[in-house]
Amino acid sequence: MSLKLALTAAGCISLLAPASALAQEDYDWTGFYVGGNLGASWGDTSMKTRIEPGRGAAPIDPRDIAVLNAPIAEDSNDTGFTGGVQGGLNYQTGSWVFGLETDVGWMDIGQSRSNSIILPSVLNPPITATLSQEVSTDWVWTLRPRIGWASGPYMIYGTAGLAVSNIEVKASYTDNRALGNTGSFTDDDTKTGWAAGLGGAYAFSDNVSVRGEWIYTDFGEVRATWVTPNGYAAFTTESDTRANLLRIGMDYKF
Repeated sequence: MSLKLALTAAGCISLLAPASALAQEDYDWTGFYVGGNLGASWGDTSMKTRIEPGRGAAPIDPRDIAVLNAPIAEDSNDTGFTGGVQGGLNYQTGSWVFGLETDVGWMDIGQSRSNSIILPSVLNPPITATLSQEVSTDWVWTLRPRIGWASGPYMIYGTAGLAVSNIEVKASYTDNRALGNTGSFTDDDTKTGWAAGLGGAYAFSDNVSVRGEWIYTDFGEVRATWVTPNGYAAFTTESDTRANLLRIGMDYKF
């Protein structure tokens, strides 16, 4: 689906071309450029928390662990806004365009989940445990080589390279036992991953061009271990953080 959206965006760019511009067959994409972009972002993240007995005087019952660790359906990821600035350098030889681009921008993605489960170890009164998890990030920086194929003012391209973002993970546990067992954890980590995508561009003049592109980013796994203060249980929270960026932009070539 993302590839289809990218091709659709590139096609929309080409429809913006005025008929008179189709004669610019000698257009040269070589040069430095800067610009801006905006669009939509949506996550492709997954997360889970594994529970084990703690080292306290009264650790969690194995029956409760089995229920809490049972697989559950993934919740849908958030869809949000993306926008930022980019800059780079192109060099054209024949119909081939080789370039290097960097961009930095806002990327509003995340996933959260809260599950309340009745624990089997105590039947009367029933004990309910709530396990909450959240992963999010709000910015991204990439550095990507590009390879394109140009025909006059039109260009299609592919790109792949480095991606960096700050990933925040939160988790908490609580139950309604008489003394109560509670614990929470928050951590953030700057992760290095990769980005790749497809796009298309059209030059309105010697200096101004527009683009439509889809970029996919993958920042790998974030893992953290935490324990309730009373040693009741130990938790390992893991998250695989990925995102899609579908955006349009404008560049100015010097």
